[in-house]
Amino acid sequence: MFRVGDYASDTNTRVVGKSVTVSRVSTDSRDINKGDLYVALKGPNFDGHDFILEAFEKGATACMVSRDHSELSLDDGRTYLIPHNTYQGLADLSRWWRGKFSSQIKVVGITGSNGKTTVKEMIAKILRCEVGVDNVLATQGNLNNGIGVPKTILELTSNHKYAVVEMGMNSLGELRSLTHIVCPDVAVITNIGTAHIGELGSQDAIAEAKSEIIYGLPKGGVLIVEAEGNYTDYLISQHRGGVAIRFGESCQADILGQYSRSASSITLKISYQGYAVDVDLKIRGNHNILNALAAAAVCFSLKVSARSIKQGLESFDSVQGRLETIKLKSGDVLIDDTYNANFDSVCRALEFLAAEPGKKIFVFGDMGELGEFGPSLHTKVGEFAKANGIDLLFGFGELTKKAVSSFGANGTHYDSRSELLGQLRASLNGQAHVLIKGSRFMKMEYFCNSLIT
Repeated sequence: MFRVGDYASDTNTRVVGKSVTVSRVSTDSRDINKGDLYVALKGPNFDGHDFILEAFEKGATACMVSRDHSELSLDDGRTYLIPHNTYQGLADLSRWWRGKFSSQIKVVGITGSNGKTTVKEMIAKILRCEVGVDNVLATQGNLNNGIGVPKTILELTSNHKYAVVEMGMNSLGELRSLTHIVCPDVAVITNIGTAHIGELGSQDAIAEAKSEIIYGLPKGGVLIVEAEGNYTDYLISQHRGGVAIRFGESCQADILGQYSRSASSITLKISYQGYAVDVDLKIRGNHNILNALAAAAVCFSLKVSARSIKQGLESFDSVQGRLETIKLKSGDVLIDDTYNANFDSVCRALEFLAAEPGKKIFVFGDMGELGEFGPSLHTKVGEFAKANGIDLLFGFGELTKKAVSSFGANGTHYDSRSELLGQLRASLNGQAHVLIKGSRFMKMEYFCNSLIT
């Protein structure tokens, strides 16, 4: 992969020991292979520096350690990289590695309040149809933070023609740092919603934070935004001198989508600059129409063939835990949307549930990171569920008491997982659709797994 001495020389990073060759980078001492560089990160509940010896014993050729760990013996014949701190060191290393491929690989960066992972997987699917599976790197799962993004970039090889990198954020400044690592050629902002409003304080602040992805674009880079978003004009105004492509279903859209719906699929006509592609989507939900249009916009901007766009979108199935539809042995249908939750994604999931036939049951776990907005947004969820014809609402978590109250009759709150599960099973009739959703810390997959087994 690289020689430690080359990196240290290019970045003025202090190195102790020989200039060994590194084949891979790992931040987990339990996952060390021969030839790895082990990066010792310090978290609130652990300190990776405690496992340096273990990493060497497993075959690491070098370790990255923070400068303030002076108690470590660094004259033991082994090789160490010593940045000021290892989080910054990991970022610097990945930025340096990204620069090695600046002219060879086209990189797509994706952020937004909702739909990031689905759009990322759609884009990757299309690009793999175009150039082959092994030639496209994409973020694994939702490893989109200050550790996951650098680790993704460090997986780049000379075999790759494209990389698709998902970027999340919790605060102002976070995306600015990540986008300077990724240096995307194309940046996608799927939408501006209410996720992380507790930390940022307003939707305006969320829009500002999401716009930071633009700072990593090169001159002439491409920005992809929703045509009908409340912050579309603001986002485009931040992309001075570059290309902006709007996707949507209105006349303001450059990538225009028109659709018709059947019981099992959506036929989507995508139009762009004289091209027209008819796509039979396997996945349902109005929000997935916009997700598909965003993915198509990226690929058109990269001059990917219409054939690959059609093939990739038509072969795309649901992402695990994201409106994943599962037929239960009882005949009822589980809609697993447990990957995470914020107000916008909950409302979209409820619209999906509302369009289904039969009895409609919503199992709702607390939404996190809402701060002072938590009670009011949970109240609005209950109101939205009632207005959309949901039959039963089962709440689990302190804040869902607000949703249960605003939902009214047929809304019930539970403090016990087992009691809720028992009542849920008793409410099934062989024709029900059950939506299960909540933030990650609520571990709502417990209910999905219990119904499936």
